[in-house]
Amino acid sequence: MLALLCCKIFLRRRDTAQSILAIALLVAMLASVSSIVGFLNAQVKTLAGLSNPTGKYIIMRGDLISESKLDVKLLDTLPLQYFNSIIAESFFWTNVTAGLTQIEVPVRGVSDTEKFLRARGARLNGSAARSVNEAVVGEIIAKSCSIDIGEEICLTYDARSVNVMIVGVFRAQSEIDLEIIVPMETAFNLAGEHISLIEFSLKRNVSVEEALTEISMLLPKDARIIQVQQPILFAQEVNAQLLSFLGFWSLAVCAVVASASYVIAARLVEESSYEILMLRALGVKRTRLFTLITLYIVVIAALGSILGVSLGLVGVQVVSAALSWLTPSIKITPILEPQQVVWIISITLSSAVIGCLLPAYRATKIKYTEKLL
Repeated sequence: MLALLCCKIFLRRRDTAQSILAIALLVAMLASVSSIVGFLNAQVKTLAGLSNPTGKYIIMRGDLISESKLDVKLLDTLPLQYFNSIIAESFFWTNVTAGLTQIEVPVRGVSDTEKFLRARGARLNGSAARSVNEAVVGEIIAKSCSIDIGEEICLTYDARSVNVMIVGVFRAQSEIDLEIIVPMETAFNLAGEHISLIEFSLKRNVSVEEALTEISMLLPKDARIIQVQQPILFAQEVNAQLLSFLGFWSLAVCAVVASASYVIAARLVEESSYEILMLRALGVKRTRLFTLITLYIVVIAALGSILGVSLGLVGVQVVSAALSWLTPSIKITPILEPQQVVWIISITLSSAVIGCLLPAYRATKIKYTEKLL
């Protein structure tokens, strides 16, 4: 008789499937975001493993390189005895027309493209750009715009435009893979005769403080020297931000799961009040009744968690596949480690149990003449 009443409480629930689906959708949001964060975290770790540009400095104006403008003659006034290497660069955004494709791409002008790429550790397929009508393009831009060696593209900046021949495609595994590198003369023809920044490194046997002080005295008032940030520090900052975002997102999902669990448990007790009264009349202890309701929520949450993780991963895979098909340069591989799956299911179960405690407790206090309000 007791077993029959217990089964009847669960079997009469018509919205059990809806409850499982509601939990699953909430978990799917958490699983999908976790998988994307896992992918980004993997990319950040890869970045942290790149060569460390220790000792590199840049001279620029303002906060944005694309808006920085320095006099070309400034390069001739700097004390060359302190420098191990020094290179002036012009940086600006242009509209690129390659066949039927039009895209806005950053362009970097340098005095010697071959020397610049060698200093960045780039692998070059083809040759370096040496004349005003030649350019080399980063691998990511080349793939996204379907640009091949020997193809001519048009660069447009404001009302000026030039046609350049792509003579090489490079891969540096850094931000310059998203750029087009041209000789400085080409950059001057497009953006005007000014430079955006001066990048330099100091000799080992010089005093860093003394050298930077003397260089600073020769700069315009609104120009400044910035030390290039090390990738590992950047990676640590980004990783901390990703974990912080995931933590807040998880907290929000857990709060909604707990609220949903409360509603599900309250409706269960309300709709099954007759069976609960019968169980109490037959001598079922309050703790057993409390456990019975909690167990129902645990089963709902467990099934919803498993389904939600599956839905989240499948959804992200479908979206990433569609995105890579529409935009070949974007490759997203969702990553969800086994321990993350266990963590998601665990916090979902914990939140669901917390949410159902109050309705389950109230159910144990129902008297023969009462119903749960």
